[in-house]
Amino acid sequence: MKTLHKQRFKLPFIGRERFRELTKMGVSYQQGFFYISNLNNVEKIVDALSEILKEEVIFTQKCNICDKEFLCGECSYYDSCPSKNLPFRCICKECSQQKNLYEQYVQRNLQRMKTKS
Repeated sequence: MKTLHKQRFKLPFIGRERFRELTKMGVSYQQGFFYISNLNNVEKIVDALSEILKEEVIFTQKCNICDKEFLCGECSYYDSCPSKNLPFRCICKECSQQKNLYEQYVQRNLQRMKTKS
């Protein structure tokens, strides 16, 4: 199993055709590193990367509250999660145990929306 970070990972030489396929799926390349720039085809991207690397690929998650990177396997909802091991935001174990979780979640998302506008 290979763990990747959605914003920066390396791949072996893949050739022009495979490179084009990845870019059409939503993978970009800059300064020697690949990154996922579009999550619309994320399952296809994971399959393609697993094929290229010849092993199962999983992605780290980024906590929606504290921005900590973590693996899905650390989550108590792992078995029932529909987006496990995909490069999305989630909530880490430590933050999920806080009393005012929903309020913090809303606050962080409001902050992100303000910085993107």
